[in-house]
Amino acid sequence: MNERPAGKQPHGESPAATGGGRGWLARAGGAGVLKVVAGNGSFVVLGFVANLIAANGLSPDGFGLMALALAMLNVLQEICGAGVDLAIVRIAAPHVERDVDRLARVYRAGLQIKLIFNGSIALAVWMFAGPIARGLFDDPRLSPLLDWVAVGLLAAALFNYMLAKFQTEERFALYSTLRVLNNVAKLVFLGLLAWIGLFEPVAVFASWMLAFVVSFGMALAWDRRTTLPGLPVVRLEGERWGEILRFARWTVASSFLYALYSRTDLLILARHVGDAEVGLYAVSWNIIFVIDLVTYSVIIALLPRASKMSTHGEFVAYLKSTFLICAVLALCVMPLFLLSDWLFATFFPAYGMAAASLFRILLSGALITLLFHPLYLILYARDQAYRLTQVNLLLALFALLAGLVVIPAHGTTGAALVTVAGRVFASALICYFVFSEVRKLLHAQPA
Repeated sequence: MNERPAGKQPHGESPAATGGGRGWLARAGGAGVLKVVAGNGSFVVLGFVANLIAANGLSPDGFGLMALALAMLNVLQEICGAGVDLAIVRIAAPHVERDVDRLARVYRAGLQIKLIFNGSIALAVWMFAGPIARGLFDDPRLSPLLDWVAVGLLAAALFNYMLAKFQTEERFALYSTLRVLNNVAKLVFLGLLAWIGLFEPVAVFASWMLAFVVSFGMALAWDRRTTLPGLPVVRLEGERWGEILRFARWTVASSFLYALYSRTDLLILARHVGDAEVGLYAVSWNIIFVIDLVTYSVIIALLPRASKMSTHGEFVAYLKSTFLICAVLALCVMPLFLLSDWLFATFFPAYGMAAASLFRILLSGALITLLFHPLYLILYARDQAYRLTQVNLLLALFALLAGLVVIPAHGTTGAALVTVAGRVFASALICYFVFSEVRKLLHAQPA
């Protein structure tokens, strides 16, 4: 445990820490949440339009193939860097405007780790794209898309590094703008492909990977304080490497296991149904991703401030204010249950009402995630990141075992039900560990 010694524990707490959720919310993240959620509104709309164009421009079969490549990219990204991004924010945030040199060293070490890890995995994917496509998925058409997965691993590493940097510094306007730009680049590329008559899965997927390159270039142009110019990236930061990896060993494992859990449904589905059914499921899941993005926005905005919490009152206020924010957001999302048939009939007519039915199942799980998952930042603040690794290990095992039993027999509906069951299980585990940690902190305080 990371308890303060009793002699250093404050004997009193500020009114903001003890006065309930509103005080903490005003001081420590509520405005940031609103900025990120509002800024991501444009990102959500543009992302929806990009997926709409891709899904309708490609056949369900072609979109399913692309969705499978994206699932591979997401899983591999978690292996080689998503946890490092979180570690950068967690370690660097306390040094912003206090120790610029140490801040730069953390940034540089994080970038070095991401480039080495992502580059190694990208090289392996590129070398074995053919065997992976034929042996794992029995679909040689996937091979050229996996070549672009290798490109995307490097490009996304740089893109996400800049996002982590902006998040650390609580520069949420730039953070949101960069995400929006990524989707703008996708739309521009889709327009070019349609114009030249090259709208097919490999070309569409390649353009989305190149969108990461464009976005990273723009981020460098905007960020005059970046650690790349004038600060030698090649100078190894051994001490900072150790600091990041000690924290990231759990976050990387946790992120990878979560990505594996969250995409196990699609990967198992691809082994037992055709690409058209995979495309049907992927369209529904991609809209659910918009709801998950709201959850992610809350987490992004609150992580830098949550990392600085130390007292029982601060943690309790965080629980109250965060749950209140998420409950309001969940109420705003619930009308989608009633609008689902219209949504798919209007925007995805080629996928039919079957996609709307899948969407309603998946939406129930997304609302549960929105309500409870932001609470897990308490575990990071208390240096209990390994708890999430435990949670996600159990989830990955659950998704694998349940998926192998349910999905072959029930297809896309079975995949959706397994996903929702996993989200319920995850929320229960997170709540258990979070409230256990808060109770420990209460008992550690002096009488």
